[in-house]
Amino acid sequence: MNITEFETRVHAQTSVASGHYDAEYFTGEWREGGNNYSLETRRQIEARNPFLIKEVFQPEKVLDLGCGPGALMHLLWELGVNVEGIDFADSSVRLATPEVRDRISVGLVTDATLKPADAYDLVICREVLEHLTVLQVRQAVANMVRMTSRYVYVTTRFHPAPASLLDFTTQFDVDPSHITLLNKDMLRLLFVLEGCRSRPDLEDKLDWGKKGRVLVLEKVHADRS
Repeated sequence: MNITEFETRVHAQTSVASGHYDAEYFTGEWREGGNNYSLETRRQIEARNPFLIKEVFQPEKVLDLGCGPGALMHLLWELGVNVEGIDFADSSVRLATPEVRDRISVGLVTDATLKPADAYDLVICREVLEHLTVLQVRQAVANMVRMTSRYVYVTTRFHPAPASLLDFTTQFDVDPSHITLLNKDMLRLLFVLEGCRSRPDLEDKLDWGKKGRVLVLEKVHADRS
């Protein structure tokens, strides 16, 4: 894909409305293998992930950006992690457990006014970016880096066979709202351009399932560079 094709495709994308992410989306049985966002289903799917997040990052304050109904938040809360969440679907708050419901704010992952800069030492954004347009991904990356004082931990679906750095695709067969699967190097580049450095050592620790969908970035401060 050349820059002209990239530009055309980027500006042709349309965002997914928040109403798409209703109770049926999060708790229905339409996904392959019965994968939904109920707490007990997510507990099985997350498996070691909450423990690894606490062990690898040892965070004092965490933000789950695009948290959905807050299942990962609840699992981290069970481990004593101080965690907050942001999601743009009203249904996320209604479906969250009582333990984390009041910790979820409704808003856009691209909104730079929701939380102050450097407010969290870990910002998590898991299985979110594939639901955004390329332009929204860029804005979300900038917002994550702004809000963290140290680490960003991302998982997302990547283009399985990109022909170039700019290449991106969709995954409608898995989820009709999977509108952007970027080249993994392209997403990493966006974080580097916001002032982060890659942490492949931490990526290896978190990608225990070897799915190749993990990125970990560390924010570079002027006094730490």
